[in-house]
Amino acid sequence: MHVGRRYRERDIMTAHLAEYRESLNKSANFQEALDTLFEITSDLGYTQVLYAYLPAPPRLPSGEWLPLKLNVRNFPKGWYSGWEKFETEDPYYHACFNSTLPFEWARVQSSETLNLRERQAWQYLADFGLGRGITTPLHLPGGRIAAVSTIVDRANANWTHIRESTRSVVFELAHTFHETIRNNGFSDQVVYAEPVHLTPRERECLRWAAAGKATPEIAIIMDRSAETIRLHIKNAMLKLGVHKRAHATAKAVQLGLIEPPD
Repeated sequence: MHVGRRYRERDIMTAHLAEYRESLNKSANFQEALDTLFEITSDLGYTQVLYAYLPAPPRLPSGEWLPLKLNVRNFPKGWYSGWEKFETEDPYYHACFNSTLPFEWARVQSSETLNLRERQAWQYLADFGLGRGITTPLHLPGGRIAAVSTIVDRANANWTHIRESTRSVVFELAHTFHETIRNNGFSDQVVYAEPVHLTPRERECLRWAAAGKATPEIAIIMDRSAETIRLHIKNAMLKLGVHKRAHATAKAVQLGLIEPPD
């Protein structure tokens, strides 16, 4: 009898996921897809949802974390004004690299390994009522990361029931959502924090430099003077904090600012 009930629950979950996938695939863009994800998770009992993505490995060789921008739905007004300084200190972001399965925020909050800034970060969100949640990490090729978090801010909500009854659905839903974003070509619409802002011209110059082109060749390709190309590359090097062109292209690739050369 118990086994039969498990199979029925699995069949119900599979049917629901098929419906969720169909709803997400109807989205015209990333924002609509995130709206749909919020509607689905609301039906599961959650009050907020977020999706985050980094197009580059999250840590530099120095150990420094790159900032993680959160794309959110139904977060309290004014929450972001003080959060920006925690985008590299988010303990739920850091915890993504210790698991491939959904993890509860309470487990992270109680960890004795958290540093002061990480504790301040989760307490900042908790002060806005954002203290109970589940994060599903998505480990992507090239060391990239994405994550979906579902949150409950209602004090009278039965958090234990919501968490336990939806954990497997949330796991599948997070992967389904990310696949939808990728397969429908919405990835370039996702807001993420750029550690360094390069102009389109600076990016293009670095892309050609990474491909092994010399300044005169890049000038011909881009129909600009060699002096202009040198200026763009020099400005890019200053922004990246490097002194050599090869280091600039390598760091730009590492930060996800340009694609690696074929």
